[in-house]
Amino acid sequence: MFSVTFTSEEVQDLKVRVINVVGEVVYTENLEQFVGEYTKQIDLTNNAKGIYFLEIVTNDRVINKKLILQ
Repeated sequence: MFSVTFTSEEVQDLKVRVINVVGEVVYTENLEQFVGEYTKQIDLTNNAKGIYFLEIVTNDRVINKKLILQ
C-alpha cells in the first residue's frame, strides 16, 4: 500500500492511474472539477511484485512517478 498526495490550485479534471510495465492499468480514478488537496491510500498487495508507474493527468500536463512493489 502506498499513499498519494497532491494539491490542485485550480479547478480541473484529473485522472489518477497506476500502470504496470506492460501498459495495463491496474488502478484508475477520475476526478471531475477537482480543486484542493487529494490524499489516497492505494492498495496494490494483490498485484505482482515489480515496477509500476503512477500517472496523474491534468488539464495541461502529465506527471509520472516510478513505483517499485516489493
